[in-house]
Amino acid sequence: MITLAAGGSPSPLWYATRGTGLLALILLTATVVLGLLATVRFATPRWPRMLTAGLHRNVSLLVLAFLAVHILTAVFDSFAPVGWWAIVVPFASAYRPLWLGLGTVAFDLLLAITLTSLVRVRVGQRVWRYVHWAAYACWPVALAHGLGTGTDTRLGWVLGINAACVAAVLAALGWRLAQGWPDHPGVRIGSAAVSAVAPIVLVVWLGHGPLAPHWAARAGTPASLLGGAATTTTATGGGHAQRSSGALPATPFTAALDGTVQESAANNAGQVEVHIAAQLSAGAAGTLDIVIIGTPDGGGGVSLSSSQVSLGPVGSPDPYRGQITSLAGDQVGALLSSGTGGTVQADATLRINGTHVTGRLRVSAGGHQ
Repeated sequence: MITLAAGGSPSPLWYATRGTGLLALILLTATVVLGLLATVRFATPRWPRMLTAGLHRNVSLLVLAFLAVHILTAVFDSFAPVGWWAIVVPFASAYRPLWLGLGTVAFDLLLAITLTSLVRVRVGQRVWRYVHWAAYACWPVALAHGLGTGTDTRLGWVLGINAACVAAVLAALGWRLAQGWPDHPGVRIGSAAVSAVAPIVLVVWLGHGPLAPHWAARAGTPASLLGGAATTTTATGGGHAQRSSGALPATPFTAALDGTVQESAANNAGQVEVHIAAQLSAGAAGTLDIVIIGTPDGGGGVSLSSSQVSLGPVGSPDPYRGQITSLAGDQVGALLSSGTGGTVQADATLRINGTHVTGRLRVSAGGHQ
């Protein structure tokens, strides 16, 4: 049986950042649902309105607590250069600036809600109510942040959690819009239309974004984390000008690998898909893309049933394509062919740490030498 084993263990900060982020989203969803229940004055003999208000307040505080841990672990985790300023300044981080910036916006909105709640008597009921409505804007922003930034978005159970959160908010919002009909029919119909279209837009975006290949690079992950393109240097008038290599070097050559690993369900037969997208550097500029489909073997590995491998220079990642011919531990071998009939043997040593992969690649002509 052929297996793929992960080398090394993810950092505890890695687990803490992602775990607390998901918990914060779940709690924020509960806060929004409870807030909508409060607006329709929901109450039963066993569930008085006071219980809804108390839960809403306490869950909101829990959101802030988990967010604090989420932010601190992300900053202290050495893998992603988040930076302290990115905690409160949106879009200031070098790591996935748009998607991380949305998380900062959500945090700033929650912070404003909390601070105005503490001084509610001083700012007045009207100002507090206007700021408090920001909680509803905070939720979709936080959802987009998690899906766009999170490296676990492809996992089935993570998608399930996000889908459940969306369903809960839409159900509560639908109930809220139905209450009091036909007052303000235009607003209610418009809100219902947006609620119906939003899930469709979300699914389309996921398919072309976080669930599509090479999302890490397109999301704004720094080239240094992806194993940025190698360059060749020429002297010009006492200085140096850099230019990107437009083709792979002549074989044989070796290069460093740096990229991401994502795992998702492949089908209903219990198989998983392991997708490794790595950039070449320190010897070549290019992209190595490996897809492994198989059954988990219970020991952290995957029993290979099918595979796809592509290798090429920057800007043209697929001139060589083929399949894995050997897979043992952290050693992967593949025989690749080009459209012109040439073949190369690609042998990679992979070191996987969570969703981050590094290693070395050796490419030789025609097969093992």
